[in-house]
Amino acid sequence: MGPTDLPPQWKDETATVERLPEDEAEIKKSELDNLGVWATVKRFKKAVLLCNLLCIAAAADGYQYTLNGNVIANLGFIRHVGFLNDEGEYELNADHTALWGAMQSLGQMVGMLFLNPISDALGRKATLYVLWVIHCGAILLETFVRDWRGWAGAKLTAGIGIGAIQSTLPVFISEWAPANCRGAMVLAYGFWNALGKFLAPLVLTVREAADPYDYKVPILTQCAFVGIMLPILLWLPETPSYYAARDMDDRGKAMLRRVNGNVQGYDVDAEYAIIRNTIVHEFKRDEATRERGWKSTLRSYGTCFSRLHARRTLGAALPACAQQLTGLAFLNVYSSLFFRQSGFDNAFLITTITTVPAVATIAGLILGTDRFGRRNIVLASTAICTTAMLIVGILGQVEATPPLKDFLIFIACVWSLFSAALGALGWSFVGEVASQKLRARTAGIAAAMSVVFGLTFNTTVPVVLDPSGVDWGYNTAWLFTATGAAMCAITWLFVPEPAQRNSAKMDEMYEKGVSAWRMKKFVTNVQTERAAGGTFAETK
Repeated sequence: MGPTDLPPQWKDETATVERLPEDEAEIKKSELDNLGVWATVKRFKKAVLLCNLLCIAAAADGYQYTLNGNVIANLGFIRHVGFLNDEGEYELNADHTALWGAMQSLGQMVGMLFLNPISDALGRKATLYVLWVIHCGAILLETFVRDWRGWAGAKLTAGIGIGAIQSTLPVFISEWAPANCRGAMVLAYGFWNALGKFLAPLVLTVREAADPYDYKVPILTQCAFVGIMLPILLWLPETPSYYAARDMDDRGKAMLRRVNGNVQGYDVDAEYAIIRNTIVHEFKRDEATRERGWKSTLRSYGTCFSRLHARRTLGAALPACAQQLTGLAFLNVYSSLFFRQSGFDNAFLITTITTVPAVATIAGLILGTDRFGRRNIVLASTAICTTAMLIVGILGQVEATPPLKDFLIFIACVWSLFSAALGALGWSFVGEVASQKLRARTAGIAAAMSVVFGLTFNTTVPVVLDPSGVDWGYNTAWLFTATGAAMCAITWLFVPEPAQRNSAKMDEMYEKGVSAWRMKKFVTNVQTERAAGGTFAETK
């Protein structure tokens, strides 16, 4: 297929590309890709700033997700939506808690899958406005809930907002972050998300000390996040990749000029051509991405599971799925419920303590992930989280003495440390492994795959923990020991190494069928040409 087969709007833009060999036509490299991580951050201050400002929405995601899961252990909440038992005490119905977990996970799936067409059709920025409105609606529903049915509706709405954030932000950040610090910027999403997860039980702890029956004030604190988010969303620019895929070149270049126009050595026309050339390359390769409309939208989702893209979709989804399958619902979402029912009087405080390592972990990953890679961290984190589940299961077989309870808290902190690594890197993989043309689709599918497991465990874990339900307690850890062990094997087989690999390199390795465990050391055609002293260069 020659350049004449490209859309008419793209012929002029690719005229210079035609002078390269046919197989190399759309592959270029920015001279600024040779900068180190810190040099890149210093040079691209505005792009780095906008990525971090957007990540405040990730804090809102983590805050709401953790608050919703832990506020159900608040005595006031239990009294408000619970029922009197035979002993005259208020308690929650295990079926209701299972329904709440299911509603939030179902909402996440809806947000991840159905807001992606909005992202591709109207833009990443328009999707951010939509998810902001959804978050505001969720807070209103949570504030004025009257019974367990109302809380189910609030959880569904909150889940849609969380799912929209989780599938939109990594894409937005991946498309704006400079290549050599892209991993750090995507991990900044995980850092802010972990910070939100830390603040939620902290607020519950502080409020419980002042009034153990007050649950509305913690819910209303979410208004601070949406209040801060609005002016940031108004200021954020649309991504140039979105405009490039729609032949809106003037707008795309204007966005690059607005953010990176003052960067030393930055050529807006050349950098925009790199983005366009990558899309041209993928356009020529993927028949299903040519048409537009709802049929094309469905077809593009199907393309994510085609022979060429199925491994990429799986590789993008596995790290986030690994977090779910190594006990996220057990020692994070419903951790306060577990600790309270295991005899701890200060369940909210313990949950706060266990989230501290998560924040520290992600800060360390931001500094080192682009240098040391991501695959090995995912493999090690999956193995350690699985081992932590094994230890918790063993602790459940002996008497819960004070020293063993303290040891349980320590193990929970270790688990939290490495689970945070999985969560943060999970969204990094979602943004980096997918092809550029199918990035939004793959991001939605990969995130939704993790939510399938979230739906399963958010529904079952409350019933499993509840004394009026299955009442497994510590033995719940055995379930995640088994699922975690399976994930150790699967991640080894399918999780790639995306660090220091741009879209063109990932395309080449997957097209050649390179095994995931060999990708880190695989030498691409781009690297071979450069080592030979050729002029061949790669796409950012």
